[in-house]
Amino acid sequence: MTSLSLAADPAAVRHAREFARDCCVSAGVVQEVTDTVLLLMSEAVTNAFVHGRSDARLQVTVTRGGVLVEVGDDNAGHPRQVEQDDEALSGRGVLLMVALARHWGVRDEVRGKTVWFEVALSPRTA
Repeated sequence: MTSLSLAADPAAVRHAREFARDCCVSAGVVQEVTDTVLLLMSEAVTNAFVHGRSDARLQVTVTRGGVLVEVGDDNAGHPRQVEQDDEALSGRGVLLMVALARHWGVRDEVRGKTVWFEVALSPRTA
């Protein structure tokens, strides 16, 4: 388990991606799974900045069965699925979690919340 604190700055998403990629690579996670982790983690961190309006706390844990990513922020509001609009530039975070994560959820914290997801180490087969 490794963690990182991120200042509420959209440029910090790139740093978070590098951090999560390094965690996956050092644990021998295959590229396809790493790509999925990075996509979902980028969404969660960006949402922490945009909707949580706070710094973000990122934690990545690689287990025998998956990669667990936890992103905390200071806002207690939970993410919600919005009606899909193919023209919209945002609003796909929950849809991506549902489609790509093995499990995901939200945990209330003393201050704010933590959005977490787990991606299986074996990529899904079609």
